[in-house]
Amino acid sequence: MATARDDRITLAGVKLRPRIGVTQGERRLPQACQADVTVWGDFEAAALTDSLDKAIDYGKVLAKVLEIAHDREYNLLETLAYRLAREILQAFHARRVGVRVRKYPASLAEKIDFTEVEVEQT
Repeated sequence: MATARDDRITLAGVKLRPRIGVTQGERRLPQACQADVTVWGDFEAAALTDSLDKAIDYGKVLAKVLEIAHDREYNLLETLAYRLAREILQAFHARRVGVRVRKYPASLAEKIDFTEVEVEQT
């Protein structure tokens, strides 16, 4: 009986500038955020053939992340994180997707480095 592989690829520190925040003032200008995106799947066929068409193309994953982050405004970091995870899972036929999004709120700079939301979708 074949077992499912648990290979993964991670895009770490993806630089985002979404319009995000609860107030209209926060969303007025893009804010510095970062995302880590991990995609789980079976990469054996890609490794054995050394063929990009059998792999999850991380360039395309990156393009999708940037498109999603910048195509609309978000009130909540949670909304952005869930949307990233769901859409990447669907677009790349992955087994599982994990997303961690960090926001560096200027209004809290003296108190915290960042806020972070982490989600997984299967």
